[in-house]
Amino acid sequence: MPSPTMKEVFDVPSHPKPRRLRQTWLKDVGYDEAPRYIERMGLVELEDFLEVAAERLDFVKIVTTQVIFSPHAWLKRKIAAYQRFGVEPYLDHTFFMQAYQRGAVESAIKAGRALGFRVIEFMNTTDEISPAQWKAWRKLALDLGMRVIQEHHPIYHWNQSLAPRAASADEILRGLAPALEDGAFMVMIDHEEFDLQGENTAREIGKVVDALGLENLVFEATSPKEGPMRWREDLRMYFDLFGENANVANVMPSQAMYVETMRAPLLPTKPQR
Repeated sequence: MPSPTMKEVFDVPSHPKPRRLRQTWLKDVGYDEAPRYIERMGLVELEDFLEVAAERLDFVKIVTTQVIFSPHAWLKRKIAAYQRFGVEPYLDHTFFMQAYQRGAVESAIKAGRALGFRVIEFMNTTDEISPAQWKAWRKLALDLGMRVIQEHHPIYHWNQSLAPRAASADEILRGLAPALEDGAFMVMIDHEEFDLQGENTAREIGKVVDALGLENLVFEATSPKEGPMRWREDLRMYFDLFGENANVANVMPSQAMYVETMRAPLLPTKPQR
């Protein structure tokens, strides 16, 4: 009789991919953004990391500085490695913002697709961008074979002259509606929206969950650069409020293996007999 595996001995649940819930999204800073991050992820480390962690990961944000400044051949190999292990890289909202500031959104979308990206994240903006222009950008991405994430940020991210304030659930849903109608497959809620909501989080974000479904939402954790343990506080809040199956994002490589035990701790154990 064959020996049992560790997963069998410890009754570790299986959540095979592709999955709609219980997703964990990684943040890959490459060799960039020092000194705010101490983690690095080059190609040598990546292969070993993915052999261990890929089963638990679904998407990965490749930070914009890495996308813009890294050698294209190296970046293509990194993107292909993630995809080979079933983890899908995406261009985040900062990529869109940088392209917009240069008047180069269309070219940036095409360049990202040429590198191998199959997912792009857009964000909510003020009315300076027309609904028609938004529709055209989303259509371009979709026509190129890309999938679209729509991220909700507190609006002052787009216009720094605006005072930070929490959005109501109705405001969030109205802002997301055009992107969802155009085919966005996932909505990300930025961690700062939770900060601004405070004691209203369960009520207002709960309304968004009720309207869109938990499987269509991913909640972003705070980056370590803003506090070394903020990410853990955020994830605990998300799991406490919305259950262990909530999708979470912005997880650093060193945190990736820990997320699943936060969802469903191994302890307490059954007593020995």
